[in-house]
Amino acid sequence: MQIFSQLHTLLSPDLPHPRVLTAGVFDGMHRAHQTLVQRVTNEAHAESGTALALTFSNHPLTHLAPAYQPKQLLTLDRKIEVLQNLGVDILVMPEFSAELSHITPQVFVEDILIGCYGIDRLVVGFDFRFGAGANGDITLLKELGAKHGFEVKMLSAVQHGEWTISSTRIRELIEEGQVRLAAEMLGRPYELEGPVIHGYGRGATLGYPTANVQFDLHFAIPASGVYAVFVEVEGRRYGAMMNLGVSPTFEGSMYRPEAFLFDYPGEDLYGKTARVYFMERLREERKFPNAEALIERIKVDERLARVILEQSKF
Repeated sequence: MQIFSQLHTLLSPDLPHPRVLTAGVFDGMHRAHQTLVQRVTNEAHAESGTALALTFSNHPLTHLAPAYQPKQLLTLDRKIEVLQNLGVDILVMPEFSAELSHITPQVFVEDILIGCYGIDRLVVGFDFRFGAGANGDITLLKELGAKHGFEVKMLSAVQHGEWTISSTRIRELIEEGQVRLAAEMLGRPYELEGPVIHGYGRGATLGYPTANVQFDLHFAIPASGVYAVFVEVEGRRYGAMMNLGVSPTFEGSMYRPEAFLFDYPGEDLYGKTARVYFMERLREERKFPNAEALIERIKVDERLARVILEQSKF
């Protein structure tokens, strides 16, 4: 997959036709986004053509309305990885800027999609908007397509039960602690990563040494509670349970995500990057009358978490 960081990238005339393109923010790369991109790659490759995707390295609201910028759902590297795995040949991924926000719908189509990319077909989602002020819509796309000789296809919403799959709904689920349902909409477990930092050391005194992970708060953080998770460190994956919260049994505790890794050999993790995959929420965070009661509950949590992880297909 070739990656270009400039919107006005003039693609090689040698790229095979048909050139089939999709465009969008793709801030979750969830199942609906994957369906759209897979449609593009399937159509392009079935005709020995080129599959193109246009997206941004940041969310447009970063510049348009910073106060309303949504929490992120995946890293940029993971976004690129998913697009590559879906078979995209050309990825154009500029940073959304004030300059780009002023491009009119007509200029976007005529100068960029046609003039720079030479597209033959455009496949977009049902809610696709484009151009300055988001004034461009499907109707305008079809008018411009008829005028300039490219085909426009629109895909319907993708449902999961009663819900339309969307990044907004997935964020809500994560922040409610419903990580299992969020994973079903994402098409993969929700993940966060960060460095392992020093904590209070209480876990070790309780017989459950934990790794404290510092998450980036620009990402959606699951609700406080205890979770069954997988933790990856330096390419090795461990089953684990993670507590998100303030450990209310102990006074003066600050918010810390801490994971107890099952069957961990005990090597020093400080400073290493841990990637945490949230599989299921076990319970809410609770305050126990004493450390002994907490330990007994942790034993129950561990047994339940091990069963959940063993049954997982991840």
